[in-house]
Amino acid sequence: MTANFDPVRARARLLALVRERAYRDGIDITLASGKRSNFYINGKTITLEPEGLWLFAKLVLRELRQYPQITAIGGLTMGADPIAAAVCALSYEEGRPLRAFLVRKESKGHGTGSRIEGQLARGEQVAILEDTITTGGSARKAIDAVRELGAVPVVVMALADREDEDGAAFRAEFVVRPLFTLAEIRG
Repeated sequence: MTANFDPVRARARLLALVRERAYRDGIDITLASGKRSNFYINGKTITLEPEGLWLFAKLVLRELRQYPQITAIGGLTMGADPIAAAVCALSYEEGRPLRAFLVRKESKGHGTGSRIEGQLARGEQVAILEDTITTGGSARKAIDAVRELGAVPVVVMALADREDEDGAAFRAEFVVRPLFTLAEIRG
């Protein structure tokens, strides 16, 4: 399947999966940001299924070709966990090994007390992964943790950007590269 990977078809199929499985409109829901919304994009319905995760990881790897300086990928647990692991595994297969890291919401209360699992070095350039971006709050927590270690976040990659106006400042401060925007998902 890898040898026949067509990014245009893959992107179209992933968008179909997002529309079918992840996007819900006309609901009343509270988001991780604390905001109320009448629509929801549940990225985990994509990242916890074989086809969706494979397509997402392959497309992220393709996007990362624009950033050859990046050596590690990761983000805030739990949204980034399956994405980071899949991209890490596929990167080895494609001959461009990228290490994965996971950022805890809080430092561990035992052992080393670390907030990040995985090895990051001072000055290392990394990609932050996210399933869905609303205000950028989860990605910002990961960015802050990465910066505390002295690593450099280069780009934030996501499955979907909800295009929330409260995320405008985040998008202005960081390079944000979603595979899909809300407008694309709504079609």
